[in-house]
Amino acid sequence: MPLSAAPIVLSPDRASDAATAATSLHTVATTVSLLGRHGIAPEALLAGSGITPACLTEPARLVTHAQELVVFANARRLLSDDTFGLRLGQSLHISSYGLLGYTLLVSPTLRQALASAIRFPLLLGSYFRLRVEEKGDTARLVADGYHYRADLHALNAEMCLSSMWTIARDCTGLPLVPSAVTLAFRAPAHHALYADIFGQAGTFEASENALIFPAEWLDRPQPLADPVSYHMALEHCERLEGEWAASQGSGFVARALRLVRTDPARYAQAPQLAAALHVSERTLRRRFAALGTSFQAVIDQVRCEEAQHFLRHTALPVSAIAERLGFAEPASFRHAFQRWTGRRPSDIRR
Repeated sequence: MPLSAAPIVLSPDRASDAATAATSLHTVATTVSLLGRHGIAPEALLAGSGITPACLTEPARLVTHAQELVVFANARRLLSDDTFGLRLGQSLHISSYGLLGYTLLVSPTLRQALASAIRFPLLLGSYFRLRVEEKGDTARLVADGYHYRADLHALNAEMCLSSMWTIARDCTGLPLVPSAVTLAFRAPAHHALYADIFGQAGTFEASENALIFPAEWLDRPQPLADPVSYHMALEHCERLEGEWAASQGSGFVARALRLVRTDPARYAQAPQLAAALHVSERTLRRRFAALGTSFQAVIDQVRCEEAQHFLRHTALPVSAIAERLGFAEPASFRHAFQRWTGRRPSDIRR
């Protein structure tokens, strides 16, 4: 049976706009690092993608899958090496996924870690629908529903399976070897590399892309599990996934939300946020208006969410919360909170 957490997926009827999905720069940055070891300059790798080397220094920047796919195609061409997908996935350790990676690492079990990865496909940066199925003593992590560039299907399938297995090994702290690895395409010339990457030879021209392993691994306690941190991190992932989904096709809004959330006190002022986004204050307000929102609405949204998080999950006094959120006085924060929620801060802590 499938894992209990229902995944959020890009359905087939959204194939036409799927390539506009927002994703972080972590996979592109890893690709730049890998090809740099072969003497390939970032400018050549990023050509035609709309991503510049300077973008890699901006932690809040988001890109689209369409841009990422251009980078993957460039990498394969520049390397003249079809093993790139497998090697890239192997290099995407859990630390590459930011908040989601931390969530997976502190999950109580591998079952819950995989459920969280499936639940947040935008944070994972997945090109596939992922699901875990159990039948008797066997579990299968299946990757299907690919609706992107057909010429990059095999590369992305190899990257997906090898990255998910790297995550499983990082979460458990064990050199896990799957029972089988199946691929829904013809055996490539580099098929022997599968034994090095997975510890298991691949089975090709199968009905699905999947990793098969003993079901008992799913409920094995993870060495760095922390239930409190896990639930707090899940809450943050839910909010971030929602922001990225809401800004589908608009990396600008997603970047703005990420910046404001990292430092609400600093970016609650339009000049500071505009400067960080490399636009004028007038352009900032115009861009928000064109997307049916406003600077103040974005600030209020983040402040409200952060305030409720601090009130529910920390012992910080109201004065400290007000300061963190950029309010000059606690009274101003109390008035704003009541306007946002219809409740007083003290009501949340009762």
